[in-house]
Amino acid sequence: MFKRAVLALSLVFLGAWTGKAASFAVPAGTVLICRLSDSLSTATNSRGQMFAATLAEPVVVNGVPMIPTGATLSGRIADLVRAGHIKGPGKMLLVPETLALPNGNTYSLDAVLLYLSGAPGARIANAEGMIRGPRARLRELKEVGIGAGGGGLLGAVIGGVHGAVVGGVIGGTAGLVYSFRSRGPALKLPRGAVLQFELTRKLDISRSVVQEFNLSMR
Repeated sequence: MFKRAVLALSLVFLGAWTGKAASFAVPAGTVLICRLSDSLSTATNSRGQMFAATLAEPVVVNGVPMIPTGATLSGRIADLVRAGHIKGPGKMLLVPETLALPNGNTYSLDAVLLYLSGAPGARIANAEGMIRGPRARLRELKEVGIGAGGGGLLGAVIGGVHGAVVGGVIGGTAGLVYSFRSRGPALKLPRGAVLQFELTRKLDISRSVVQEFNLSMR
């Protein structure tokens, strides 16, 4: 009976020691604030290409720094849609895959884009983190208006009021045709744009790695 009690107590202490020595957990819901390493665009990039971002702020859990600034988040462009000719903005879905620490340790991760800034006209469109670019409607109206104005002016010079009306119709039609033939503005994410990703699955980091970057734990 005594031996069993000693064995059970030893297992408890061993389990506690092992748990302490093994790893720290960065829980799901933790936000990683990054800056895009290279610019991305729906006009020049394509689905499946890699992207990278650098951690701009350390990740701290319960007062303990877990991931240092400078860690690299890498992933793929899981979906990309170019802007339409008349309607439909450009779209891009960035899916993180790995997180590399400055010492070379790399971890797989699951995360979704929550927020971005530094990319004019871009916004998060849904819960999956799809980024939607600027709409083309204003550009279309300007092109039609410029065409109508230019055509009207030329018509007035040539044929007076009647010529101005006819010229305006022709010019506006030409502007509309040009809009049909040209695509809308591309979605552009410049280098340095801020991306905030939320972990959807906990990330386990070994205790020794955390201690390497956290002097207070040595």
